[in-house]
Amino acid sequence: MSDLFIEDIHLPDGARAHVLIRRGRIEAVSHGLEHPPDMPRLAGRGRLLIPGAIDPHVHFREPGGEHKETLASGARAAAKGGVTTAGDMPNTKPPTTTYARLEAKARLAEGAPVNLYLHFGVEAEHLDEVIRAAAHPRVKALKMYLGPSTGVGGTAPAVAAQAFRLAGQLDLPVMVHAEDIALIEREAGRHPRDAWHHDALRPLEAELRAVDQALAMAAEHGARLYLCHVTSARVLERVEASGIRGRVFVEVCPHHLLLSTEAVAAPLENRFKVNPPLRAEAERAALFAELGRRIDGLGSDHAPHTLGEKGHAYDEAPSGIPGVEHLLPLAIDWWRRGVFDIDRLIALTSGNAARFLRLPKGTLHPGADADLVLIDPERHWTLGQDGDRVVSKCGWSPYLGRALRGRPEVTIVAGRVVYDWERPEEIPPHP
Repeated sequence: MSDLFIEDIHLPDGARAHVLIRRGRIEAVSHGLEHPPDMPRLAGRGRLLIPGAIDPHVHFREPGGEHKETLASGARAAAKGGVTTAGDMPNTKPPTTTYARLEAKARLAEGAPVNLYLHFGVEAEHLDEVIRAAAHPRVKALKMYLGPSTGVGGTAPAVAAQAFRLAGQLDLPVMVHAEDIALIEREAGRHPRDAWHHDALRPLEAELRAVDQALAMAAEHGARLYLCHVTSARVLERVEASGIRGRVFVEVCPHHLLLSTEAVAAPLENRFKVNPPLRAEAERAALFAELGRRIDGLGSDHAPHTLGEKGHAYDEAPSGIPGVEHLLPLAIDWWRRGVFDIDRLIALTSGNAARFLRLPKGTLHPGADADLVLIDPERHWTLGQDGDRVVSKCGWSPYLGRALRGRPEVTIVAGRVVYDWERPEEIPPHP
């Protein structure tokens, strides 16, 4: 935690101000502040200051997948993109489903340039460890897979019910990958097994059925429910009708908002293989239309795999799309293009997630953690060009070549500058 004086910034409401940070927290925001002697000073140069983005859904692959990402390299990619807090998923090798593995992973996360939380996995033989894990300072949620995905095979209904009961008692959110195993297995032999039929092999019906199951269990056990990577506006209708809307968080990922089944193209068509799948263009457009309305927040579901792995045959190629460093830049571009206003930008990228996960972040109010981003709203740039490079260890992104307006330029975590666009060479190389 650090002290810092940020001089001359624009606030989201348009006012000019200075910001005083002590011991990693915002102490004051006012135009009349004076720079305390001997305190480090950062020139805001009239740029826009917003809370740092919270990405509750990343897969940094350590332990077991360090060749494609580590906690350190993923955290550097997050910092570059204006993400100051990330929640790492438990489907590593071995999975984070015991307290011993949680502690080992927490040690690996020490010293990361951004805040790293470690979601705890639901596993039948280790359910008794959930209570102890819930008290760990890095654990903010349980993660449950109702359908198979990378490294996991899905949670049996009886185990899922027990986990929801525990989560309700502990007041710990349950993050759910909602796909129904039985429906996925039913479709397995009905379609060609390739990236162009991934949507048919894992149909929307499977997602909707699993969402219904998760909503029912959350209602029965009084648990808070976080629906990961929702792919259809139809899910929102079910959430609205559930009777527990106030306890449900709906996350949507940029790839489901920007890419449809029409985007799947050779070569390396498995770049677009992701669980749950990209949907048809009509579903994508209907989901995008909800950005300014009923979607609660954005998560990248950052799932880095090497292009070599993506080049394997369909059944051997892993599912997932990287995106942590492009989450906030894409959202800023949507704001600048008029998809939503500045308050909605902050709600989607930090405010709503901070409230749901009960983090002292996502706001510029005194007392909040000084996790902040300075933005140049007028900057026109192109991902992968104009001096930009992919920092994630996997080295690629489906968004390269996309022209954007508005860029996160300085990322601050607990009062310490962890990325400055003018000095990108200060990002250390991958370990």
